[in-house]
Amino acid sequence: MTLRNILLAGTAIGAAAFLAAPAFAASNTQAELDALKAQIEALQRKIDDVQIQHGNAIKSLEERKSDVEVSLKDGRPVFKTADGNFTFGITGRAHLDVGGYSMSDTDKANMVAATGNADPLRGNANFRRARLGFNGTFAKDFKYNIEFNFGDSGTESNARIYEVALTYTGIEGVNLVLGATKPKMTLDDSTSSNDITFIERATAVNLALVPAAGEARMTAGGTYNTDNFFGAAYYTMSSAAAAGGLDDYDSSNVVGRLAYATSPKEGLNVHVGASGSHSFNLPADAVRFRDRPELRVDGDRYIDANFAGTAETVSVYGPELALNYGPFRAQGEYYIYDVSRVAGLNDVDFDAWYLQASWVLTGEAYKYDIKKAAYSGVKPANPFGFGGGGMGAWEVAARYSQADLNDTGNGIFGGEQRIITAGLNWYVNNNLRFMLNYLDVDVDDRGAAQLDFGHQAVALRTQFTF
Repeated sequence: MTLRNILLAGTAIGAAAFLAAPAFAASNTQAELDALKAQIEALQRKIDDVQIQHGNAIKSLEERKSDVEVSLKDGRPVFKTADGNFTFGITGRAHLDVGGYSMSDTDKANMVAATGNADPLRGNANFRRARLGFNGTFAKDFKYNIEFNFGDSGTESNARIYEVALTYTGIEGVNLVLGATKPKMTLDDSTSSNDITFIERATAVNLALVPAAGEARMTAGGTYNTDNFFGAAYYTMSSAAAAGGLDDYDSSNVVGRLAYATSPKEGLNVHVGASGSHSFNLPADAVRFRDRPELRVDGDRYIDANFAGTAETVSVYGPELALNYGPFRAQGEYYIYDVSRVAGLNDVDFDAWYLQASWVLTGEAYKYDIKKAAYSGVKPANPFGFGGGGMGAWEVAARYSQADLNDTGNGIFGGEQRIITAGLNWYVNNNLRFMLNYLDVDVDDRGAAQLDFGHQAVALRTQFTF
């Protein structure tokens, strides 16, 4: 090989080596880039996984947070699941009464002689009602209410059952109830104690409840309503506080009520209805009609017709009528009480009634609730306080009631009672109300000596509810 050929070959080999070096370097760089890209993609996947995990955790927390809704409307705590199937609320009311009586010495002497009460009526202060309860829904169509009362007439008491009841509402317009509850009998008793116009309901209503209705009755029954019609029917026994066995201590009663309202939601509304009950299988053949004189800061009763061991069946029935238009409302009820006595004794019947009217001076309209065929409370348009400077709602009211528990031909001298009541109510806000009542009471022909007596009374209620 010549020198020339050797130089050419060396040049070719050097050129090839020179050209191959960049290609080799480029190959290494691409591999590194691919490896780096793979690492970045792996890191991105990890970041995506972390974001998904945290996102799910945040979503879970948000869902868990919104699973229970809490409200405090008018100060009442209510817990509700997001699907609306379960609710739990706490409710309470406190009615503190302060009152006094004025009675002449002659009236005192006649009252003691006629009733056997050693002490005349005395002024007092007590919680007429002090109730705490828990209520709500489960499975959406079932309602429950558990409520206890610590107040009493003339004194406070240990906790006792006011209501423990379960209600099924899955059929439109129908409420089926089972438990210890208060059947909806009479117009005034179907009105909540938070919404009644006077400190106490009229004697006619209280007497009507004696045989078969009233609070904490062991009850099975229900109500039905349309936009204008209301009906209720129940089978009841003794109250939840009654002791003893079924045969000796539990009465058997049927209770019913019908009502029709012309315009429940607005405008002139006329309510027409009737209530009734029939009691049989009376414990020890006994029933007793008596009531305090429409004020209970003292526990004494004036009128009293006692059928101990002589009552076979008892029927109570009568009509109810009411109307409301804007800030005006009037209502009245009349009841007959028939006592069928055991063989050898004549049957006895009494009657009682009342009329009342009220006017909201500040212009708020009365609300009527067809679901209970009774009135709801006054809600002030301009509540006092809360920084609004309102004066609340003011209401004036008057009532006349009469009850006759005498059947002199059959030797019953329970007395005839007449009461005139004037009232002034201040609805401070949706939770607080003050009620001032003046009463003029007369009782005639009480006891075997048929004595007459009476008194005047003034009372103030402070009512707080939530």
